[in-house]
Amino acid sequence: MTRKLLFLLVGLLLRVLPSQAQEFAWQAQLGPVPQPGYHRILLSPQVTGHAQPNLEDLRLFQGKGQAVPYLVRTESPVQYRTLFKPYQILRYTRQPGGVSELLVHNPEKRRINNISLQIGNAEVRKQVSLSGSDDQQNWYVLKEQDVLYAIRNPRSTAEVKLLDFPLSDYRYFRLQLNDSASAPLNILQAGYYDTYSEAGKYTRIPIQSLTRVDSTQNQTTYLHLRFGQPVYPEQIVFHISAPHLYFRSGQVIMGKQKGQERRRKRRRRARMEEISVPLLLHSNAPAVLELPRQKVEELTIQIENADNPPLTIDSVQVLQLNRYLVAALEPHQTYTLRFGNEKLNAPDYDLQFFQDSIPQDIPVLQVQNLQSVSGPKTPKQAQNSKLLIWAAIAVLAVGLGYMTVRLLRDMEKKG
Repeated sequence: MTRKLLFLLVGLLLRVLPSQAQEFAWQAQLGPVPQPGYHRILLSPQVTGHAQPNLEDLRLFQGKGQAVPYLVRTESPVQYRTLFKPYQILRYTRQPGGVSELLVHNPEKRRINNISLQIGNAEVRKQVSLSGSDDQQNWYVLKEQDVLYAIRNPRSTAEVKLLDFPLSDYRYFRLQLNDSASAPLNILQAGYYDTYSEAGKYTRIPIQSLTRVDSTQNQTTYLHLRFGQPVYPEQIVFHISAPHLYFRSGQVIMGKQKGQERRRKRRRRARMEEISVPLLLHSNAPAVLELPRQKVEELTIQIENADNPPLTIDSVQVLQLNRYLVAALEPHQTYTLRFGNEKLNAPDYDLQFFQDSIPQDIPVLQVQNLQSVSGPKTPKQAQNSKLLIWAAIAVLAVGLGYMTVRLLRDMEKKG
């Protein structure tokens, strides 16, 4: 009988403790899944604001509660991309046993010092020469002799070879290849690589209220923004219409959650440490300010006007970098995103070892129907939960003590 009681108590503890750890304060539904495969789930400011700072407590469930593995992806503020941009090949005259010619058009007279050739794989060496012209009549040498070496690419049927030459802006380039010792090359494209920067994608954070005060005494403009919930602002964009020329310094004051003080009058109050971020607005640069990622519910912007009239600010936008969950989803299924649990650790999914196998350009889904699941517990509810756990532990300890005494008595009788 005693053993059954102990088993019941252990079972009670095992049920109570996980239930405490798996409670979520918020949940949201995913929009319709258009097709099977991997999707990016865009996390709105409302989701990231109520989740842990590094999103450790996010859980994605399918149907009635089956967990769906996911990866977290975050946009970079600036991304550098390299693209192969082809030139127009006007003609490629192949002459087996002689000299083949490739004529490339540079209509914009772009200043270049290389041509990249996309060539079908071949085990061969070719002697080549390059010349340039603006009218296809008068040709001028750029490279008297060069060698294209053996091309071998085990992962693709084509390879790109780079041919360097002095910086030139001819309208036409003529590449001559010596095919006297072997068949001509299979030249697929000729072009160049262009590297460009691309700004990361941001989501606008809704502003609940914005108040402005232009103080003549302090010669300062104060903008106070309230969001109505915790958010992580990472960029502020000002739209300024007047004056035409301006140069103003200032600061943005944001609160950083530092910790929790002891209970005062049965309440826990979060202590906030103010962080000041320098601000410089001038008419020769975009009015954009990058912010450190901190959880706040309001911002104060101070713009020092000195002896100038205040700026005419048409609008202020607060943004956060896009963050996504990447998961394999199926159409005609319902998916629920749950979060808002400070005690959960990040999940450990096998998917983390296959990040390179998942395409970058995949469909994006939105979250919708954000709602509070149970809301924060009242002090009485939290106290009752703790009392239940401690009561179970106390009864378990008494039971173990009772069994120990009985075992000792049985041993004495047998001795």
